[in-house]
This record gives sequence, structure tokens and C-alpha cells, in this order.
Amino acid sequence: MTTEANIVSNDTTSNENSAEIEESESSDDDVIELNIGGQGITTFRSTLTAVPNSKLALMFAKDNKSILKSRDHQKTVIFFDYNPVQFNYLLDQLRTIKRTPDIPAYEINIQAPNADIPSNFSYMISDLGLNRK
Repeated sequence: MTTEANIVSNDTTSNENSAEIEESESSDDDVIELNIGGQGITTFRSTLTAVPNSKLALMFAKDNKSILKSRDHQKTVIFFDYNPVQFNYLLDQLRTIKRTPDIPAYEINIQAPNADIPSNFSYMISDLGLNRK
């Protein structure tokens, strides 16, 4: 299964339903805007990279220039075709991992928010390389 992320160029300066990453100086706490299933979600780079060596962390690593490049050198849009409610729940769990550095990231069990959607959530976790090893 491959991570469902699309990168498209965006020539506008502001679009509330798009993810924009500027190719300026990057740091662990850059603010990253994502488009998750059509909903704009904003978080820190350090949250997306909270689980080292996961697909998600590698995708948003500050030294990964490929996700930031677009053909026409405009801002890029990162779109994930996931349920935005589930992705927000995942972000909350990644924030917990980030704030508890004394516990190894893969020892924290990331779980689905509701009993009725565990399979979709599990696919997203697996797709992003966040499942326990």
C-alpha cells in the first residue's frame, strides 16, 4: 500500500483548503498546512515527524526537498486522501508522542478514535508507516 499524498502546484498566496509549504528556511517547528480529504489542517513539522523513520516522518523531514519542489517553483499543495477527523485524532496522538520523549515512539500504541472505524484508521496508520514494529 502506498501513501496517498498528492503534490500539486498552487499559484495563489492563500487558499484555505490547500496545503502550502514554502521552500524557505525549514526547522523542526515549521508550521505545515495540509489538505486532508478537503479540509485544511495546520500543525508543526515536529508533530508530523514525531515517529522517527516512519513514512510520515521521512516525508516531512526538514532535509526532504522532494516534497517541497514543484514544476513551476510555486508553493506546493500536499493532499492526503484520508478522513480529516481521523487524521486530527492521529495528530493528537503524535503530539502526545512528541511531548513524552522519555517513552520511545514505537512503544506508544496509536489507536482508532471509535470502535466503528478501526479498519480505516488502521489502514491510514499502516500507510503512513506508524504501526508498531
